[in-house]
Amino acid sequence: MDQVAMLLNAAIAKKTPQIQYCITWFSEESQMSAASATLSISNLVGPDATFAFGESTYREGEVFGPMTGFQMEAVYLRTGQVEIRADGASFQLSSPGIALVASRHTLEYRYGPASMCNVLWCQYISGGLDAARVVAIAPFCGPMQVSPAAASLMKIGANIPTGIYGEMRSFSSALGVAVLEELLVRKTLETTSADIPRQAQLVRRYIEEHLSEPVTSAVLAKVSGLSPQHLNRLYNAAFGENPLDYLWRLRVRRGAYLLQHTGMRISQIAYQTGFKTPNHFSRLIKERYQLSPRELRAQKWCGEVPDADEAIGQ
Repeated sequence: MDQVAMLLNAAIAKKTPQIQYCITWFSEESQMSAASATLSISNLVGPDATFAFGESTYREGEVFGPMTGFQMEAVYLRTGQVEIRADGASFQLSSPGIALVASRHTLEYRYGPASMCNVLWCQYISGGLDAARVVAIAPFCGPMQVSPAAASLMKIGANIPTGIYGEMRSFSSALGVAVLEELLVRKTLETTSADIPRQAQLVRRYIEEHLSEPVTSAVLAKVSGLSPQHLNRLYNAAFGENPLDYLWRLRVRRGAYLLQHTGMRISQIAYQTGFKTPNHFSRLIKERYQLSPRELRAQKWCGEVPDADEAIGQ
């Protein structure tokens, strides 16, 4: 798995910031959701799972399938519409949209009414599914909004050259788990957040998307349309912490990830994750991990360490 991690990090370095955010978000949020749900794609498919990626274009009225037997996949519809029929039930997916799909008996895609429908897909092909696993994943299947992270990961998989696909099997398998896990986690969070006030959800999303920017109580109050005091009470009741505590918790975890997976200078990491000074970053890292930034980096990072400001990490 170390080799797979290196390949993923290489892909992250060459692609968009959203991919890097996805890997971090996926790691953090899947851990957070584990407290409320033990279901995970990794547990469902096992350590030797194999996935295939691809891109296809269909005209109005064209049908893919029916496929028989146990199926599990993600489909990202970039243009057009499709009706997805799984085991006698069906749902519509319109572009841009993405869906987690699973079936026990039959699976069929009916494209249109758009004249051209473009779809990226990620299919589990190991053959290790059974009825119990499909039943477990079924409540989380269906259409959802496309996150920048899911779109980026699907594009990476679809762009793997056919000629080297065999050599990239470990990479594509790790990528497949990440894609389906991302959809599962998002669907789980959507379900569990159904009763959370809209203002609290808006603030949480704003924090996640603006970690490196100046974020204050006044800014968050404006986002929510509430007073700072009302927002704190509402957010705390929904998530068990106030919004600024969540902000700094994410910044610290994001900074720790960059320490352990990149050779960026500590001062760079501090400013990129929204800290005003490297010393503030160092202090919060020590509080959270009982290690200095330099010591935390030494746990995983084996590359070159910049000399310019490593005194900050003592």
